[in-house]
Amino acid sequence: MPFGEARRIVLEAIARRAFPAAVVEVGTARAVLWRQAFGRLTYDADAPVTRLDTIFDLASLTKVIATATVLMRLVEQAKLHLSDPIGRWIPRWRGDATVEDALSHTTGLPAWLPLFREHQGRDAFAAAIAGAPLEYQPRSASVYSDLGFILLGFIAEDVGGAPLDQLFEITCSRLGLEDLAFKPPDRWRQRTAPTEYDPWRKRLLVGEVPDENAAALGGVAGHAGLFGTGSAVGRFAQTLLRARIGEPDPCEPP
Repeated sequence: MPFGEARRIVLEAIARRAFPAAVVEVGTARAVLWRQAFGRLTYDADAPVTRLDTIFDLASLTKVIATATVLMRLVEQAKLHLSDPIGRWIPRWRGDATVEDALSHTTGLPAWLPLFREHQGRDAFAAAIAGAPLEYQPRSASVYSDLGFILLGFIAEDVGGAPLDQLFEITCSRLGLEDLAFKPPDRWRQRTAPTEYDPWRKRLLVGEVPDENAAALGGVAGHAGLFGTGSAVGRFAQTLLRARIGEPDPCEPP
């Protein structure tokens, strides 16, 4: 069968308990070539079977699907420029790193800090990140950083005039993207795959962002917090592919 080897690898991973559930989708700008659900939502024998509409924590895909997309919409509308210094929007920021630097992970910020242990909310996080010592000279290296994208989420909110999840919801509506959301609604819970048992919150997380820093920001952050289906992620990828080849997206208004 097409993609038989890929299918075998997923089944083997489930058998070895690397993960209990998965949805795979492969496609082009114009068509889905393979889409399949595997496993059950937990390792329990009687757990619900994974379906194509199962909701997963999308983790760092939040950066690409939500935050970067919202920011590029704002750039398209000339409300924001990639060359804008971070300090224009984050007053306590020191140095000359730009929005583009944060998008490309070249600000000099460390990859991660356990800010949730001592900070709650946007103001505290912005001050802590802005005051964090840089690990390298901006643009001299590229270090994947949650912290830079947390700041980008704040910038998007200030420029867009609304919370990040609301700005992304507008984009989803424009592009016909369903089953993608921060803080998934209760009606999604029955088809949501549990993420992990969190010792910090002392419970199994279902529909709650597992990233502690994102949780301390209320579940909506520039680096994590998005939930959705495999098909919704595929639909987003198709939108990007169509844009890259200059083909109009059928869901995009004229």
